[in-house]
Amino acid sequence: MEKREYMLLALSHINRVGRTVLRAARKLDEAVDFSRCSVQDIQKMLAVSPKVAEKIRMEFSLRDAVSRVQRWQAEGIGLLTQCSSEYPALLREIPDPPEVLYIIGNKTLLHQPSFAIIGTRKPTAYGKTVARQMARELAERGVTIVSGMARGIDGEAHRGALAGGGSTIAVLGCGVNIVYPPENRALAMEIRQKGLIVSEYPPGMEPQRGFFPERNRIISGLSQGVLVVEAASRSGSLITADLAIDQGRDVFAIPGSIHSPKSAGSHWLIQQGAKLTQTIQDILNEYPMLVSGVNKSVACTDDHGLLSLTPEEEIVLAAVGWEAVSYEEILCRTSFSSSYLHYLLLSLQVKQQVIQLPGPAFVRIKNRNDV
Repeated sequence: MEKREYMLLALSHINRVGRTVLRAARKLDEAVDFSRCSVQDIQKMLAVSPKVAEKIRMEFSLRDAVSRVQRWQAEGIGLLTQCSSEYPALLREIPDPPEVLYIIGNKTLLHQPSFAIIGTRKPTAYGKTVARQMARELAERGVTIVSGMARGIDGEAHRGALAGGGSTIAVLGCGVNIVYPPENRALAMEIRQKGLIVSEYPPGMEPQRGFFPERNRIISGLSQGVLVVEAASRSGSLITADLAIDQGRDVFAIPGSIHSPKSAGSHWLIQQGAKLTQTIQDILNEYPMLVSGVNKSVACTDDHGLLSLTPEEEIVLAAVGWEAVSYEEILCRTSFSSSYLHYLLLSLQVKQQVIQLPGPAFVRIKNRNDV
């Protein structure tokens, strides 16, 4: 780290010093030891009030900043400032990027093709399945999945990416060494080992209500686009979607039941212009370069390049005819439970083997193997 970065770090640990002050400090021609400056000089350099300038003069310490960095490095925690060439280019483009990023894990993921998957903290079984399936399919193609490691859809997105042998980035509303929610401890450990954890809040900082809306701009800022799986009409996911639009990112949404309040927000996004998404191809069609230069092969493909099916999926596919078959009829023709059949049918839709019709009913899709 260079001296200017230590300067920014020292400032960031002073109460009442926010991103505006840090941005002004970063734009200075050289690093400044504010503890040796007069209040008037600090006011001129950072455009702060006399009271804040005095606080900076009294509390600024480059020595403490160096000590913090050494302690964090020993714990496996790194940091990036906007002065660093390793700071993610996509995030630098947004209107209000964080001046300091704390990280644990593989920081090279900050420069890989990435896509955000977000949604409600209280999803339906349908929402969980879709989130995990979408994340897995994208991860298998070399796309890094970004989410917030919250309960519900976020956690399923991370798990899907890891299950697909891919990478994932978790953006936290607390310090990178704090696990929140606590039940995601095992998931957090796996992301540390196989992915990346990111936060703009210093290590040890406990989660606070106001931190989560702020961290949402980083989730969308690190991503080429954002997929909303399930969101109620007053969901925090809609905040992220709005931020994504402000940042010039595309928004995609998974449709759900018209009777489900958990999909009301998703449907509203679609009405406002978000792309209705049924398979990952709906996403990839918008980004021909998203998987360019990365792993385009999918481990679970057959000799014809189509997604291979599990034995259970083969059974369900055989029960679905070339004419519409009701869900109840498929249930009668197979020995699976209703919840598991629902999962298998969804998987077959993602693999573009069947489509769902009103009713609900299902029908097979003719592909080149059937010609």
